[in-house]
Amino acid sequence: MKKLTYLILGFILLFTFHMREALGIGIKDFQESNEPFEVLRPENLPGTKDVTGGAETTINEILQFAINLILYASGSVAVFFLVLGGIRYITSFGNQDMMDGAKKTIKYAVIGLLAVILAYAAVTNVIDLIYRATA
Repeated sequence: MKKLTYLILGFILLFTFHMREALGIGIKDFQESNEPFEVLRPENLPGTKDVTGGAETTINEILQFAINLILYASGSVAVFFLVLGGIRYITSFGNQDMMDGAKKTIKYAVIGLLAVILAYAAVTNVIDLIYRATA
């Protein structure tokens, strides 16, 4: 079961890097969001201006795309394991060993999801503090 879990997790993480070319998703799609809330994107940070430039701009755009991709992928994996733990708990039929395994899966999925949310909040706050200090 552990080997299958790692295989699925590795496939999901590696497959998402090739999804960009297959679906035609670019870095601008992540920067220009049509969602109702706005994310602070200061103009003086690298990679946020709409400038076609040298290698520095390209590297910054790639890093920003990779950070967004890792954030979305890790959040999706955490939610997937939360649902998987719920299904395992429901289908345990009172077997205590299966219930304990499902509870552990749910516990670790919630911890992982909280870690992803807190990491995103920390990075956003640090960027905001840097922006306020330089403005």
